[in-house]
Amino acid sequence: MQRRTLLAAGAAGLFAPHLARAATWPEREVTIIVQYGPGGSTDVSTRAIAAEMEKILGVPVQIVNRPGGQGTVGPQQVAAARPDGYTLGTTGLAGLAIAPHMLDVPYSADSFAFLPAFARYLYGIAVRAESPHRTLADLIAAARAKRTTFGATGAPNNIGMFDLARLTGARFQFVPFGSGAEAVTAAIGGHVEAVIQNPPEMLPALESGRLRLLASASAGRWKEFPEVPTLREQGHEVVVDSMIGFIGPRGIPEERRAVLARAILEAAQKPALAEILGRFGMVPSLMQAAEFETTVRQAHDRFGPQLREAGLARKR
Repeated sequence: MQRRTLLAAGAAGLFAPHLARAATWPEREVTIIVQYGPGGSTDVSTRAIAAEMEKILGVPVQIVNRPGGQGTVGPQQVAAARPDGYTLGTTGLAGLAIAPHMLDVPYSADSFAFLPAFARYLYGIAVRAESPHRTLADLIAAARAKRTTFGATGAPNNIGMFDLARLTGARFQFVPFGSGAEAVTAAIGGHVEAVIQNPPEMLPALESGRLRLLASASAGRWKEFPEVPTLREQGHEVVVDSMIGFIGPRGIPEERRAVLARAILEAAQKPALAEILGRFGMVPSLMQAAEFETTVRQAHDRFGPQLREAGLARKR
């Protein structure tokens, strides 16, 4: 009996240090790389999550902005980081599912350990107030009759318009802009006939009457314009979708991924986050790590043919 007790005690001693380390991890600051500059929706929402994660993890969570390369610099740095769980990033379909078709990037979905996603972006189609196109049907009819320009920053916005054109026989011509604000200004000035962008860039012009919203291009209606139906509700099976979630370098130990995932999910459910997301044209949308990864991989496969058909994919 005494020997059995000693063996049990010895076994417990062998496992105790490992359990203690797992229970107290992380032991130092966690860094989150944001793929865009300060002040935008991705940056502000990431900072809101990080502030809550600090309380949950008990260590500082630092934000580092790495804009550039159409949202690819941040993911590059995450993919190249040590897989110890101390370097993470936030990104979405633009960086992981779209940019790799357009740019020569040194990463793929296989380069990352996926963590939960927490929000989705909203999109809408609008025309200037003086436009003769009073409805989405008017805009489509005009684009069937002659080539009609629209402004956007790029994918996935423009892909939504390409899908709408393919389904309706409309001829939409994409005019790229460096920012959503520039695309909106061009639509107000009549330099393009329509614009498809996010609420933060469009709402001031919509609320002041300089733009008219024809459709929500997202899965649901905008809360600011609940009377304006979605593309689906108007008979067109098109949804422009993108989300924001966390990634780390491939190879993070599973027990550390579990700690990080729990912290992200808990932080994302704080009431303050919904208010912040609403101000930046986003909606809360919790997604487990496995679902986020599946969504990214499926979107990558779907966007490839669409970008090639539109002539936006890089030459191989």
